Formats: sequence, structure tokens, C-alpha cells
Amino acid sequence: MRTLLLAFLLDGFLPVLLIFVGLGLIFGIISRQRAINLVGIIVLFALLCPFVYALFDHLSLWLLLLITAGFIVCIGRVVLNAFFGKGATDHFVGQVMFAMFALPFRLLGAFFRRRRS
Repeated sequence: MRTLLLAFLLDGFLPVLLIFVGLGLIFGIISRQRAINLVGIIVLFALLCPFVYALFDHLSLWLLLLITAGFIVCIGRVVLNAFFGKGATDHFVGQVMFAMFALPFRLLGAFFRRRRS
């Protein structure tokens, strides 16, 4: 979840976040390993941002919409996990996935059922 939250940060906020990580390490709020992980993630985002921007500029609209839909599903899962916990979120996502999988078959069954009558 921490990586997902860092993905939403603006590029200009990354140096400020590095300062907060350093202060947290100095005052003992976070451990050394966690600080190294955060700095590594921040540096990785800073290095990959131009490539990701260039990639998304050249994608077609339908692929961007598909990626956006997947991103919204991931955000929804994170929010549900924060509110209800992992078990309830897993159960809910399983039910939604089954409903989405069964929907075309139910629509076909309803179409052919009406046609016979």
C-alpha cells in the first residue's frame, strides 16, 4: 500500500519526502531498513517517471481505458482492505469476480429464454 501511495505523489514532492524520511530516521521514528526501502522506492519512481510518461503518451485509448479500469479496481481493493480487513475484502472481490464472469452467460440465457416464448 505504501508503494501505491507513493505513486500518487507529484515529482516536486519527492525531495520533501526524502527529507521527511531522513528526519524520521534521525529521530528514531522509522527503522534503518524501512528508511532504505522508502529511499529506494522514491529513487525508483524518480528514475522511471519519464519512461512511464512516454509509454502512456503512445498507448491507444482503449488500452488506456483498460489500464485505468484496472487501476480503479486496485484502488477500490486497497480502500476496502483498509475499511473491512483482508478476509472480508477477499470474499467481496471473489463475489464480484464471479458475478462479472457469470454475467455474459446469464445475459445469453435470458436472451434465449425470451426468444423461445
